Amino acid sequence: MFDEMRSQMSQTPGTENGADRIPELWAEVLGAGSDPNLGFLENGGDSFRALTLSTRIHEETGVEIDFLDILESENVHALRDLLRSAADSS
Repeated sequence: MFDEMRSQMSQTPGTENGADRIPELWAEVLGAGSDPNLGFLENGGDSFRALTLSTRIHEETGVEIDFLDILESENVHALRDLLRSAADSS
């Protein structure tokens, strides 16, 4: 039942709403005190957290973002732009 509800609540891949969830997912993985204007690594992120965020993004949006791209992201806004770009090309 939970999976069914989650499926109904999830965003359509590539929608603006899916991309708008990135800052929230970023904060969930890195902590509420993370700075969205700093890079993933600068916020204390590591490869495990990047993989976790990559998985959460895929679950929420249906778009795959490589965890290495997350590690190298300049900030949450750059990651959101990357998601939009990946969604447009899929």
